[in-house]
Amino acid sequence: MTTMSSRIVRRIGRLGWTVGSACLAFAAAASSHPESRYAARQGFAFALLGNAPLHASTEGIVSQVLAELATEVDLAIHTGNVKGPDEHCDDETYMRRHALLDASPVPLVLTPGENDWASCDRKAAGQYGPVERLNRLRELFFEPGDSLGRLRLDVQRQSETVRFRGYPENARWEYGGILFVTVNVPGNRNNYRTGAGRNGEYEERVQANASWLRQAFAAAARLKTRGVVVAFAGDPHFEGREKTPGIDPYAQVKADLARLASKYSGPVLVVHGGEAPPNHHTPDRPVKLNGKTLQNVIRVRTYGYSRPAYWIKVSVLPGNRQVFSVETVNTVLTPPQPR
Repeated sequence: MTTMSSRIVRRIGRLGWTVGSACLAFAAAASSHPESRYAARQGFAFALLGNAPLHASTEGIVSQVLAELATEVDLAIHTGNVKGPDEHCDDETYMRRHALLDASPVPLVLTPGENDWASCDRKAAGQYGPVERLNRLRELFFEPGDSLGRLRLDVQRQSETVRFRGYPENARWEYGGILFVTVNVPGNRNNYRTGAGRNGEYEERVQANASWLRQAFAAAARLKTRGVVVAFAGDPHFEGREKTPGIDPYAQVKADLARLASKYSGPVLVVHGGEAPPNHHTPDRPVKLNGKTLQNVIRVRTYGYSRPAYWIKVSVLPGNRQVFSVETVNTVLTPPQPR
């Protein structure tokens, strides 16, 4: 397979969006790029990473995983938690992890995880304010319009719309006939706070995510894409309910995904992080609508935590009716070489 690193980098131009013309403008731009059309004809692959590195000792492992991507895939998605729960949420840690991911040989798109902001008020994490840390993450990781990586991929960000200017972490792009979308859905109960009063950050972000998903599926329909990939950090507990008194903080995103996917003609690959047993990374179909399993929705959990050398490769090949072919890759680690 010819990787993106051996071709001209595809650039989707950042567009000025209006409510009425957003999907049409996106469809016209995305479908005109030769790189995307080439990938649709010849096939391509992308990597799914997450939950790594969780401390400084695993930075070298993640660096080797990223290096391997150069000959394996065209682009990568990281489902968040670029730091561990017991690492401080300070700028120094953020900048070190930014440099690590930015060294990826292929374009890498990140979505933030709970360790990166929603759990930063823990004592072990330095007792930072979660919202303040999220805003700092936005400045450091998401304000530019393109991806991370030595090769850049321009993406559409929700912050380009007036109403949701504060959400640059929500992104989408089209490549090879697939519509990709990321939304900010962390673990730690989706940052739902159980104290009295209005839960402002949670409520406003849930609305932003719902709007972004609606726009993404509308764009996918107009583009007539072969499939949709939706990526976020937290495990929404498709099989049951998150144990939060009085509310399921993931109910909205689960309902939105089920409703939108049920109306979409192609397969939908839902990717999220969250700690899972070793045998729980096999793709499954946990999304239901009115009690009925949606056969076109496939879910896969990313690796990380105790298995940082593992990642998931998704191939999109012409003629494959299932569209997405998912496999686990275990990077063969090499010892650090003396300088």
